[in-house]
Amino acid sequence: MDNLRSRAKSLLKRVSLLSAAREVRRWMMLAISAAFRNQEYARRLEFTQVKERHAEGFSRRLNELCGRPKAMVVSIGSVDGVKTELGLIKGLELAGFTPVVLTPQDRWLIKYYELARVDSCLFREDYLGQVDSSQVGAVVSGVRSLEDLLACEYAGVRVGRFAASTALRKFRVGSLDFGSREIRERLMPFVASSMNHTVGAQEIIRTVRPKLVLFVDRGYTPVGELFDICLANGIDVITWNAAHKNNAIMVKRYTLENRDEHPASLAEASWQGIRGMEWTDGHRQHLHNELSSCYASGEWYSEVGTQFNTRLLKADEIHKRFGLKPEKKTAVIFPHILWDGTFFWGRDLFGSYEEWFVETVRAACVNDRVNWLIKVHPANIVKSLRDGFHGEHSEIKVIRERIGHLPDHVVIIPADSDVNTFSLFSLMGYCLTVRGTVGVEAASFGIPVLTAGTGRYDHRGFTIDSESRAEYLARIADIHEIPPLSPVQRALAERFAYAVFVLRPLSLQTVTLEYQRDSKATPRARINALTREDWLNAPDLKAFADWVADPAQVDFLTGDHGRSFGG
Repeated sequence: MDNLRSRAKSLLKRVSLLSAAREVRRWMMLAISAAFRNQEYARRLEFTQVKERHAEGFSRRLNELCGRPKAMVVSIGSVDGVKTELGLIKGLELAGFTPVVLTPQDRWLIKYYELARVDSCLFREDYLGQVDSSQVGAVVSGVRSLEDLLACEYAGVRVGRFAASTALRKFRVGSLDFGSREIRERLMPFVASSMNHTVGAQEIIRTVRPKLVLFVDRGYTPVGELFDICLANGIDVITWNAAHKNNAIMVKRYTLENRDEHPASLAEASWQGIRGMEWTDGHRQHLHNELSSCYASGEWYSEVGTQFNTRLLKADEIHKRFGLKPEKKTAVIFPHILWDGTFFWGRDLFGSYEEWFVETVRAACVNDRVNWLIKVHPANIVKSLRDGFHGEHSEIKVIRERIGHLPDHVVIIPADSDVNTFSLFSLMGYCLTVRGTVGVEAASFGIPVLTAGTGRYDHRGFTIDSESRAEYLARIADIHEIPPLSPVQRALAERFAYAVFVLRPLSLQTVTLEYQRDSKATPRARINALTREDWLNAPDLKAFADWVADPAQVDFLTGDHGRSFGG
Protein backbone atom coordinates (compact mmCIF):
# COMPACT_ATOMS: atom_id res chain seq x y z
CA MET A 1 0.00 0.00 0.00
CA ASP A 2 2.82 2.44 0.89
CA ASN A 3 4.61 1.66 -2.38
CA LEU A 4 1.42 2.16 -4.38
CA ARG A 5 0.81 5.49 -2.65
CA SER A 6 4.37 6.64 -3.29
CA ARG A 7 4.13 5.70 -6.98
CA ALA A 8 0.90 7.65 -7.31
CA LYS A 9 2.49 10.69 -5.70
CA SER A 10 5.54 10.40 -7.92
CA LEU A 11 3.35 10.28 -11.04
CA LEU A 12 1.31 13.27 -9.94
CA LYS A 13 4.47 15.19 -9.15
CA ARG A 14 5.92 14.50 -12.60
CA VAL A 15 2.84 15.90 -14.31
CA SER A 16 2.63 18.86 -11.86
CA LEU A 17 -0.70 17.78 -10.43
CA LEU A 18 0.32 16.85 -6.87
CA SER A 19 -0.43 20.26 -5.32
CA ALA A 20 -3.76 20.42 -7.14
CA ALA A 21 -4.67 16.92 -5.95
CA ARG A 22 -3.92 17.87 -2.35
CA GLU A 23 -6.07 20.99 -2.61
CA VAL A 24 -8.95 19.00 -4.11
CA ARG A 25 -8.71 16.54 -1.23
CA ARG A 26 -8.81 19.40 1.26
CA TRP A 27 -11.94 20.87 -0.28
CA MET A 28 -13.60 17.45 -0.24
CA MET A 29 -12.83 17.10 3.46
CA LEU A 30 -14.28 20.54 4.13
CA ALA A 31 -17.46 19.49 2.36
CA ILE A 32 -18.01 16.15 4.04
CA SER A 33 -16.45 16.43 7.53
CA ALA A 34 -17.75 18.74 10.25
CA ALA A 35 -14.80 17.77 12.47
CA PHE A 36 -12.35 18.78 9.73
CA ARG A 37 -14.16 22.11 9.24
CA ASN A 38 -14.01 22.83 12.97
CA GLN A 39 -10.32 21.95 13.04
CA GLU A 40 -9.61 24.23 10.08
CA TYR A 41 -11.51 27.07 11.72
CA ALA A 42 -9.53 26.70 14.96
CA ARG A 43 -6.21 26.57 13.12
CA ARG A 44 -7.11 29.60 11.00
CA LEU A 45 -8.10 31.56 14.09
CA GLU A 46 -4.88 30.65 15.91
CA PHE A 47 -2.71 31.61 12.94
CA THR A 48 -4.54 34.89 12.47
CA GLN A 49 -3.91 35.81 16.09
CA VAL A 50 -0.20 34.96 15.79
CA LYS A 51 0.09 36.93 12.56
CA GLU A 52 -1.57 40.02 14.03
CA ARG A 53 0.67 39.89 17.08
CA HIS A 54 4.00 39.05 15.43
CA ALA A 55 3.91 40.30 11.83
CA GLU A 56 6.22 43.21 12.66
CA GLY A 57 8.79 41.03 14.42
CA PHE A 58 8.86 38.61 11.48
CA SER A 59 8.83 41.29 8.76
CA ARG A 60 12.57 40.93 8.08
CA ARG A 61 15.18 38.29 8.64
CA LEU A 62 17.78 38.82 11.31
CA ASN A 63 20.45 38.68 8.63
CA GLU A 64 19.82 40.34 5.30
CA LEU A 65 22.91 39.40 3.31
CA CYS A 66 22.58 37.05 0.35
CA GLY A 67 24.72 33.97 -0.05
CA ARG A 68 24.44 32.75 3.52
CA PRO A 69 24.93 28.97 3.97
CA LYS A 70 21.72 27.00 4.28
CA ALA A 71 20.49 25.44 7.50
CA MET A 72 17.71 22.90 7.00
CA VAL A 73 15.17 22.50 9.80
CA VAL A 74 13.38 19.14 9.88
CA SER A 75 9.91 20.08 11.06
CA ILE A 76 8.32 18.38 14.04
CA GLY A 77 5.03 18.63 12.15
CA SER A 78 2.74 20.30 14.69
CA VAL A 79 1.74 23.93 15.24
CA ASP A 80 3.14 24.11 18.77
CA GLY A 81 6.31 22.41 17.58
CA VAL A 82 6.58 24.94 14.76
CA LYS A 83 6.25 27.86 17.17
CA THR A 84 9.25 26.49 19.08
CA GLU A 85 11.10 25.92 15.81
CA LEU A 86 10.53 29.54 14.79
CA GLY A 87 12.64 30.61 17.76
CA LEU A 88 15.38 28.20 16.73
CA ILE A 89 15.10 29.41 13.13
CA LYS A 90 15.74 32.96 14.29
CA GLY A 91 18.72 31.66 16.24
CA LEU A 92 20.05 30.06 13.05
CA GLU A 93 19.68 33.42 11.30
CA LEU A 94 21.68 35.06 14.07
CA ALA A 95 24.33 32.38 13.58
CA GLY A 96 24.66 33.40 9.93
CA PHE A 97 22.47 30.84 8.16
CA THR A 98 19.60 31.01 5.68
CA PRO A 99 16.97 28.59 7.02
CA VAL A 100 14.97 26.23 4.82
CA VAL A 101 12.41 23.77 6.17
CA LEU A 102 11.58 20.15 5.42
CA THR A 103 7.95 19.79 6.46
CA PRO A 104 4.85 17.69 5.96
CA GLN A 105 2.49 19.13 3.35
CA ASP A 106 0.26 21.11 5.71
CA ARG A 107 -1.01 24.50 4.65
CA TRP A 108 -1.08 25.92 8.19
CA LEU A 109 2.45 24.84 9.04
CA ILE A 110 3.60 26.43 5.81
CA LYS A 111 1.87 29.69 6.69
CA TYR A 112 3.85 29.91 9.93
CA TYR A 113 7.13 29.35 8.10
CA GLU A 114 6.19 31.91 5.45
CA LEU A 115 5.30 34.38 8.20
CA ALA A 116 8.81 33.93 9.61
CA ARG A 117 10.35 34.62 6.16
CA VAL A 118 11.77 31.12 5.80
CA ASP A 119 13.61 30.97 2.48
CA SER A 120 11.81 27.87 1.20
CA CYS A 121 9.78 24.85 2.30
CA LEU A 122 10.34 21.34 0.98
CA PHE A 123 7.66 18.71 1.46
CA ARG A 124 8.59 15.29 2.80
CA GLU A 125 5.99 13.65 0.59
CA ASP A 126 7.80 14.87 -2.51
CA TYR A 127 11.00 13.01 -1.59
CA LEU A 128 10.20 9.33 -1.40
CA GLY A 129 12.27 6.93 -3.44
CA GLN A 130 11.14 3.67 -4.96
CA VAL A 131 13.41 0.76 -4.20
CA ASP A 132 12.68 -2.39 -6.17
CA SER A 133 10.75 -4.95 -4.14
CA SER A 134 13.34 -7.60 -4.95
CA GLN A 135 15.95 -5.58 -3.03
CA VAL A 136 13.65 -5.41 -0.02
CA GLY A 137 12.95 -9.13 -0.22
CA ALA A 138 16.66 -9.87 -0.38
CA VAL A 139 17.24 -7.94 2.84
CA VAL A 140 14.39 -9.57 4.76
CA SER A 141 15.07 -13.09 3.46
CA GLY A 142 18.59 -12.96 4.89
CA VAL A 143 17.38 -11.98 8.37
CA ARG A 144 17.26 -14.80 10.91
CA SER A 145 17.34 -12.79 14.13
CA LEU A 146 16.90 -9.30 15.51
CA GLU A 147 20.68 -8.94 15.49
CA ASP A 148 20.66 -9.71 11.76
CA LEU A 149 18.03 -7.04 11.13
CA LEU A 150 19.82 -4.42 13.19
CA ALA A 151 22.99 -5.02 11.19
CA CYS A 152 21.27 -4.37 7.83
CA GLU A 153 22.45 -1.29 5.96
CA TYR A 154 21.49 0.21 2.63
CA ALA A 155 23.49 2.97 0.96
CA GLY A 156 25.33 3.47 4.26
CA VAL A 157 22.10 3.95 6.25
CA ARG A 158 21.17 1.67 9.17
CA VAL A 159 17.83 0.73 7.62
CA GLY A 160 17.48 -2.41 9.75
CA ARG A 161 17.72 -0.42 12.95
CA PHE A 162 15.17 2.17 11.83
CA ALA A 163 12.81 -0.48 10.45
CA ALA A 164 12.99 -2.49 13.69
CA SER A 165 12.44 0.55 15.92
CA THR A 166 9.51 1.77 13.83
CA ALA A 167 7.93 -1.69 13.65
CA LEU A 168 8.15 -2.23 17.42
CA ARG A 169 6.51 1.13 18.02
CA LYS A 170 3.77 0.39 15.48
CA PHE A 171 3.10 -3.10 16.87
CA ARG A 172 3.66 -1.93 20.49
CA VAL A 173 5.78 -4.97 21.28
CA GLY A 174 9.27 -5.34 22.72
CA SER A 175 10.46 -8.23 20.56
CA LEU A 176 9.88 -9.88 17.19
CA ASP A 177 9.66 -13.60 16.44
CA PHE A 178 11.80 -14.07 13.34
CA GLY A 179 10.79 -17.71 13.15
CA SER A 180 7.29 -16.54 12.26
CA ARG A 181 6.59 -16.12 8.54
CA GLU A 182 3.79 -13.70 9.40
CA ILE A 183 6.15 -11.44 11.35
CA ARG A 184 8.69 -11.50 8.54
CA GLU A 185 5.99 -10.50 6.06
CA ARG A 186 4.78 -7.73 8.35
CA LEU A 187 8.34 -6.40 8.52
CA MET A 188 8.59 -6.02 4.75
CA PRO A 189 6.78 -2.65 4.56
CA PHE A 190 8.98 -1.19 7.31
CA VAL A 191 12.18 -2.24 5.60
CA ALA A 192 10.84 -0.99 2.26
CA SER A 193 9.85 2.33 3.82
CA SER A 194 13.29 2.79 5.35
CA MET A 195 15.02 2.02 2.07
CA ASN A 196 12.68 4.30 0.12
CA HIS A 197 13.27 7.14 2.57
CA THR A 198 17.01 6.57 2.26
CA VAL A 199 16.75 7.27 -1.46
CA GLY A 200 14.55 10.28 -0.69
CA ALA A 201 17.05 11.58 1.86
CA GLN A 202 19.81 11.43 -0.71
CA GLU A 203 17.70 13.52 -3.09
CA ILE A 204 16.91 16.05 -0.35
CA ILE A 205 20.60 16.60 0.37
CA ARG A 206 21.41 16.91 -3.33
CA THR A 207 18.61 19.46 -3.73
CA VAL A 208 19.22 21.63 -0.66
CA ARG A 209 22.97 21.19 -0.10
CA PRO A 210 22.73 22.37 3.52
CA LYS A 211 25.72 23.14 5.68
CA LEU A 212 23.72 22.36 8.84
CA VAL A 213 20.59 20.33 9.60
CA LEU A 214 18.47 20.64 12.76
CA PHE A 215 16.52 17.55 13.87
CA VAL A 216 14.14 16.52 16.63
CA ASP A 217 13.42 12.87 17.58
CA ARG A 218 15.63 11.37 14.89
CA GLY A 219 15.41 7.65 15.63
CA TYR A 220 12.46 6.51 13.54
CA THR A 221 11.65 6.38 9.84
CA PRO A 222 11.69 8.76 7.93
CA VAL A 223 13.90 11.10 9.97
CA GLY A 224 16.50 8.51 11.00
CA GLU A 225 17.48 7.83 7.42
CA LEU A 226 18.04 11.53 6.74
CA PHE A 227 20.10 11.79 9.95
CA ASP A 228 22.45 9.04 8.76
CA ILE A 229 22.73 10.51 5.25
CA CYS A 230 23.66 13.91 6.69
CA LEU A 231 26.38 12.44 8.88
CA ALA A 232 27.75 10.36 6.02
CA ASN A 233 28.03 13.54 3.93
CA GLY A 234 29.89 15.44 6.64
CA ILE A 235 27.03 17.87 7.27
CA ASP A 236 26.87 19.62 10.65
CA VAL A 237 23.97 17.95 12.53
CA ILE A 238 22.22 19.34 15.60
CA THR A 239 19.29 17.86 17.52
CA TRP A 240 16.89 19.46 19.96
CA ASN A 241 14.71 17.68 22.50
CA ALA A 242 12.51 18.72 25.39
CA ALA A 243 14.45 18.93 28.66
CA HIS A 244 13.28 17.71 32.07
CA LYS A 245 11.07 20.73 32.68
CA ASN A 246 8.93 23.27 30.85
CA ASN A 247 10.48 26.07 28.79
CA ALA A 248 13.81 24.30 28.35
CA ILE A 249 15.34 22.20 25.59
CA MET A 250 18.52 20.14 25.13
CA VAL A 251 20.62 20.71 22.03
CA LYS A 252 23.53 18.53 20.93
CA ARG A 253 25.84 18.34 17.92
CA TYR A 254 26.42 14.98 16.21
CA THR A 255 29.05 13.40 13.99
CA LEU A 256 29.63 9.83 12.84
CA GLU A 257 31.76 9.31 15.95
CA ASN A 258 29.04 10.16 18.50
CA ARG A 259 25.86 9.35 16.56
CA ASP A 260 24.76 6.71 19.10
CA GLU A 261 25.07 8.95 22.16
CA HIS A 262 21.93 10.05 23.98
CA PRO A 263 20.85 13.71 23.62
CA ALA A 264 21.25 14.12 27.39
CA SER A 265 24.73 12.61 27.49
CA LEU A 266 27.98 14.53 27.99
CA ALA A 267 30.80 14.63 25.47
CA GLU A 268 34.15 13.61 26.90
CA ALA A 269 35.42 17.20 26.78
CA SER A 270 32.32 18.38 28.64
CA TRP A 271 32.74 15.70 31.28
CA GLN A 272 36.40 16.46 31.84
CA GLY A 273 35.52 20.11 32.27
CA ILE A 274 32.77 19.32 34.77
CA ARG A 275 35.11 17.06 36.72
CA GLY A 276 37.66 19.84 36.92
CA MET A 277 35.33 22.63 38.02
CA GLU A 278 35.19 23.73 41.64
CA TRP A 279 32.48 21.78 43.44
CA THR A 280 30.78 23.34 46.47
CA ASP A 281 27.86 22.73 48.79
CA GLY A 282 26.10 25.46 46.83
CA HIS A 283 26.28 23.39 43.64
CA ARG A 284 25.02 20.34 45.52
CA GLN A 285 22.08 22.27 47.00
CA HIS A 286 21.24 23.76 43.61
CA LEU A 287 21.07 20.28 42.12
CA HIS A 288 18.92 18.94 44.96
CA ASN A 289 16.53 21.88 44.66
CA GLU A 290 16.25 21.35 40.91
CA LEU A 291 15.33 17.69 41.32
CA SER A 292 13.02 18.04 44.30
CA SER A 293 11.14 21.09 43.00
CA CYS A 294 10.50 19.62 39.56
CA TYR A 295 9.25 16.35 41.06
CA ALA A 296 7.12 18.05 43.71
CA SER A 297 5.46 20.33 41.16
CA GLY A 298 4.80 17.43 38.77
CA GLU A 299 6.84 19.20 36.10
CA TRP A 300 9.49 16.47 35.88
CA TYR A 301 9.50 15.40 32.21
CA SER A 302 6.01 16.80 31.80
CA GLU A 303 6.48 16.25 28.06
CA VAL A 304 5.14 12.75 28.76
CA GLY A 305 3.42 13.45 32.08
CA THR A 306 5.68 11.26 34.20
CA GLN A 307 4.66 12.80 37.54
CA PHE A 308 1.12 14.01 36.85
CA ASN A 309 -1.36 13.11 39.59
CA THR A 310 1.29 11.80 41.97
CA ARG A 311 2.23 12.62 45.54
CA LEU A 312 5.32 12.36 47.69
CA LEU A 313 5.23 9.56 50.26
CA LYS A 314 7.50 8.72 53.17
CA ALA A 315 9.52 5.51 53.19
CA ASP A 316 7.35 3.85 55.84
CA GLU A 317 4.21 4.61 53.81
CA ILE A 318 5.71 2.92 50.77
CA HIS A 319 6.84 -0.07 52.83
CA LYS A 320 3.32 -0.48 54.15
CA ARG A 321 1.52 0.03 50.86
CA PHE A 322 3.57 -2.55 48.96
CA GLY A 323 4.20 -5.01 51.77
CA LEU A 324 7.95 -4.47 51.83
CA LYS A 325 10.06 -5.73 54.72
CA PRO A 326 11.80 -2.72 56.31
CA GLU A 327 14.71 -4.84 57.54
CA LYS A 328 15.69 -5.60 53.94
CA LYS A 329 17.20 -3.28 51.39
CA THR A 330 15.03 -2.45 48.39
CA ALA A 331 16.10 -2.74 44.76
CA VAL A 332 14.05 -0.94 42.13
CA ILE A 333 13.87 -2.01 38.48
CA PHE A 334 13.08 0.85 36.12
CA PRO A 335 12.04 -0.67 32.79
CA HIS A 336 12.11 1.45 29.69
CA ILE A 337 8.93 1.41 27.62
CA LEU A 338 9.74 -1.80 25.82
CA TRP A 339 8.71 -0.68 22.33
CA ASP A 340 9.99 2.90 22.48
CA GLY A 341 13.44 4.08 21.34
CA THR A 342 14.84 0.60 21.67
CA PHE A 343 17.87 0.69 19.37
CA PHE A 344 18.90 4.33 19.29
CA TRP A 345 21.60 4.74 21.88
CA GLY A 346 24.86 2.92 22.40
CA ARG A 347 25.43 -0.80 22.91
CA ASP A 348 23.10 -3.04 24.90
CA LEU A 349 24.05 -6.15 26.86
CA PHE A 350 20.77 -7.74 25.84
CA GLY A 351 19.14 -7.92 22.44
CA SER A 352 16.25 -5.63 23.36
CA TYR A 353 14.72 -3.79 26.28
CA GLU A 354 12.27 -6.68 26.59
CA GLU A 355 14.98 -9.31 26.88
CA TRP A 356 16.79 -7.21 29.49
CA PHE A 357 13.55 -6.75 31.43
CA VAL A 358 12.62 -10.43 31.39
CA GLU A 359 16.08 -11.61 32.49
CA THR A 360 16.31 -8.93 35.19
CA VAL A 361 12.91 -9.81 36.69
CA ARG A 362 13.69 -13.53 36.58
CA ALA A 363 16.93 -12.89 38.47
CA ALA A 364 15.03 -10.74 40.99
CA CYS A 365 12.55 -13.54 41.59
CA VAL A 366 15.43 -15.80 42.67
CA ASN A 367 17.07 -13.31 45.05
CA ASP A 368 14.74 -12.85 48.03
CA ARG A 369 17.39 -11.24 50.23
CA VAL A 370 16.15 -7.82 49.13
CA ASN A 371 12.76 -6.31 48.40
CA TRP A 372 12.16 -5.79 44.68
CA LEU A 373 10.00 -3.09 43.13
CA ILE A 374 9.21 -2.90 39.40
CA LYS A 375 8.39 0.73 38.58
CA VAL A 376 6.45 0.54 35.31
CA HIS A 377 7.25 3.65 33.27
CA PRO A 378 4.61 6.32 33.98
CA ALA A 379 4.96 7.73 30.44
CA ASN A 380 2.95 4.70 29.30
CA ILE A 381 -0.21 6.56 30.26
CA VAL A 382 0.28 9.65 28.10
CA LYS A 383 1.86 7.80 25.17
CA SER A 384 -0.99 5.29 25.06
CA LEU A 385 -3.64 8.01 25.07
CA ARG A 386 -1.81 9.98 22.37
CA ASP A 387 -1.72 6.85 20.20
CA GLY A 388 -5.31 5.91 20.95
CA PHE A 389 -4.14 2.67 22.57
CA HIS A 390 -6.24 1.19 25.37
CA GLY A 391 -4.66 -2.22 25.86
CA GLU A 392 -2.33 -3.71 28.42
CA HIS A 393 1.02 -2.00 28.93
CA SER A 394 3.89 -3.96 27.41
CA GLU A 395 5.73 -4.47 30.71
CA ILE A 396 2.68 -6.04 32.37
CA LYS A 397 1.94 -8.19 29.33
CA VAL A 398 5.51 -9.49 29.23
CA ILE A 399 5.43 -10.40 32.91
CA ARG A 400 2.16 -12.26 32.43
CA GLU A 401 3.23 -14.12 29.30
CA ARG A 402 6.91 -14.79 29.90
CA ILE A 403 7.38 -14.84 33.68
CA GLY A 404 4.05 -15.61 35.28
CA HIS A 405 3.25 -15.26 38.95
CA LEU A 406 5.69 -13.08 40.88
CA PRO A 407 6.90 -14.12 44.35
CA ASP A 408 5.93 -11.98 47.34
CA HIS A 409 9.27 -10.17 47.45
CA VAL A 410 8.77 -8.78 43.89
CA VAL A 411 6.10 -6.10 43.62
CA ILE A 412 4.87 -4.04 40.66
CA ILE A 413 4.24 -0.30 40.91
CA PRO A 414 1.86 0.28 37.97
CA ALA A 415 2.22 3.12 35.50
CA ASP A 416 -0.81 4.94 36.89
CA SER A 417 0.35 4.77 40.52
CA ASP A 418 0.08 7.97 42.54
CA VAL A 419 3.53 7.36 44.07
CA ASN A 420 5.84 10.17 43.02
CA THR A 421 9.11 8.61 41.85
CA PHE A 422 11.12 11.02 44.01
CA SER A 423 9.67 9.21 47.05
CA LEU A 424 11.59 6.07 46.14
CA PHE A 425 15.02 7.66 46.62
CA SER A 426 14.49 7.65 50.39
CA LEU A 427 14.28 3.85 50.54
CA MET A 428 16.05 2.70 47.37
CA GLY A 429 19.12 0.60 48.01
CA TYR A 430 19.79 -0.25 44.36
CA CYS A 431 18.67 1.02 40.95
CA LEU A 432 18.56 -1.15 37.82
CA THR A 433 18.17 0.28 34.31
CA VAL A 434 19.65 0.00 30.85
CA ARG A 435 20.37 3.73 30.55
CA GLY A 436 17.35 5.56 31.98
CA THR A 437 17.52 9.09 33.37
CA VAL A 438 16.77 7.71 36.82
CA GLY A 439 20.26 6.22 36.94
CA VAL A 440 21.81 9.69 37.07
CA GLU A 441 19.38 10.80 39.78
CA ALA A 442 19.81 7.69 41.93
CA ALA A 443 23.60 7.81 41.79
CA SER A 444 23.55 11.47 42.85
CA PHE A 445 21.85 10.26 46.06
CA GLY A 446 24.61 7.69 46.63
CA ILE A 447 22.53 4.74 45.37
CA PRO A 448 24.39 2.03 43.39
CA VAL A 449 23.14 1.87 39.79
CA LEU A 450 23.47 -1.30 37.71
CA THR A 451 23.44 -0.44 33.99
CA ALA A 452 22.89 -2.79 31.04
CA GLY A 453 23.83 -0.48 28.18
CA THR A 454 26.11 2.32 27.05
CA GLY A 455 25.65 5.73 25.43
CA ARG A 456 24.52 7.92 28.30
CA TYR A 457 26.35 8.05 31.65
CA ASP A 458 28.06 4.67 31.88
CA HIS A 459 31.78 4.31 32.60
CA ARG A 460 32.00 7.72 34.27
CA GLY A 461 33.08 6.32 37.62
CA PHE A 462 29.76 6.26 39.47
CA THR A 463 27.79 3.35 37.95
CA ILE A 464 28.23 -0.42 38.06
CA ASP A 465 28.72 -1.34 34.40
CA SER A 466 28.92 -4.93 33.24
CA GLU A 467 30.71 -6.18 30.15
CA SER A 468 28.51 -9.23 29.62
CA ARG A 469 25.04 -10.53 30.42
CA ALA A 470 26.52 -13.15 32.73
CA GLU A 471 28.40 -10.52 34.72
CA TYR A 472 25.27 -8.36 35.02
CA LEU A 473 23.06 -11.25 36.16
CA ALA A 474 25.70 -12.43 38.64
CA ARG A 475 25.64 -8.98 40.21
CA ILE A 476 21.88 -9.22 40.66
CA ALA A 477 22.31 -12.57 42.39
CA ASP A 478 24.60 -10.90 44.96
CA ILE A 479 23.11 -7.41 44.83
CA HIS A 480 22.56 -7.35 48.59
CA GLU A 481 26.34 -7.35 49.06
CA ILE A 482 26.96 -4.22 46.98
CA PRO A 483 27.79 -1.27 49.26
CA PRO A 484 26.47 2.29 48.80
CA LEU A 485 28.51 4.62 46.62
CA SER A 486 31.64 6.06 48.17
CA PRO A 487 31.80 9.84 48.74
CA VAL A 488 34.05 10.14 45.68
CA GLN A 489 31.63 8.17 43.48
CA ARG A 490 28.66 10.16 44.73
CA ALA A 491 30.46 13.44 44.06
CA LEU A 492 31.10 12.33 40.47
CA ALA A 493 27.42 11.45 40.06
CA GLU A 494 26.40 14.82 41.50
CA ARG A 495 28.64 16.64 39.05
CA PHE A 496 27.24 14.68 36.12
CA ALA A 497 23.66 15.31 37.25
CA TYR A 498 24.40 19.01 37.76
CA ALA A 499 25.71 19.22 34.20
CA VAL A 500 22.68 17.42 32.74
CA PHE A 501 19.91 19.10 34.74
CA VAL A 502 21.38 22.56 35.42
CA LEU A 503 23.98 23.36 32.74
CA ARG A 504 22.79 21.44 29.68
CA PRO A 505 19.23 22.84 29.31
CA LEU A 506 18.76 25.93 27.15
CA SER A 507 16.13 28.01 28.96
CA LEU A 508 13.65 29.57 26.54
CA GLN A 509 12.36 33.12 26.80
CA THR A 510 11.62 34.34 23.27
CA VAL A 511 9.47 31.24 22.80
CA THR A 512 8.00 29.30 25.70
CA LEU A 513 6.96 25.64 25.60
CA GLU A 514 4.84 24.13 28.33
CA TYR A 515 3.02 20.81 28.65
CA GLN A 516 -0.49 20.93 30.03
CA ARG A 517 -1.48 18.69 32.92
CA ASP A 518 -4.13 16.91 30.91
CA SER A 519 -4.41 13.28 29.83
CA LYS A 520 -2.16 13.77 26.78
CA ALA A 521 0.28 16.32 28.22
CA THR A 522 -0.76 18.64 25.42
CA PRO A 523 2.06 20.99 24.38
CA ARG A 524 1.38 24.72 24.38
CA ALA A 525 3.93 27.02 22.79
CA ARG A 526 3.87 30.79 22.77
CA ILE A 527 6.00 33.28 20.85
CA ASN A 528 6.97 36.12 23.18
CA ALA A 529 9.23 38.26 20.97
CA LEU A 530 7.15 41.02 19.35
CA THR A 531 9.66 43.09 17.40
CA ARG A 532 12.79 42.50 15.38
CA GLU A 533 14.76 44.13 18.19
CA ASP A 534 13.27 41.60 20.63
CA TRP A 535 14.69 38.80 18.50
CA LEU A 536 18.05 40.48 18.01
CA ASN A 537 18.53 41.18 21.72
CA ALA A 538 17.16 37.92 23.14
CA PRO A 539 19.70 36.26 25.50
CA ASP A 540 18.45 32.75 24.76
CA LEU A 541 18.75 33.24 20.99
CA LYS A 542 22.20 34.76 21.30
CA ALA A 543 23.40 31.88 23.46
CA PHE A 544 22.00 29.35 20.97
CA ALA A 545 23.43 31.23 17.95
CA ASP A 546 26.88 31.51 19.51
CA TRP A 547 26.89 27.77 20.22
CA VAL A 548 25.67 26.86 16.72
CA ALA A 549 28.33 29.05 15.10
CA ASP A 550 31.15 27.17 16.84
CA PRO A 551 31.34 23.64 15.36
CA ALA A 552 33.82 22.59 18.07
CA GLN A 553 31.03 22.69 20.65
CA VAL A 554 29.21 19.34 21.02
CA ASP A 555 27.05 20.02 24.09
CA PHE A 556 25.28 23.27 24.77
CA LEU A 557 26.22 24.29 28.30
CA THR A 558 24.88 27.36 30.07
CA GLY A 559 27.03 30.47 30.33
CA ASP A 560 30.78 30.18 29.84
CA HIS A 561 30.96 26.45 30.59
CA GLY A 562 30.61 25.31 26.98
CA ARG A 563 33.46 27.37 25.60
CA SER A 564 35.73 26.84 28.59
CA PHE A 565 35.27 23.05 28.40
CA GLY A 566 35.37 22.83 24.60
CA GLY A 567 32.56 20.27 24.67
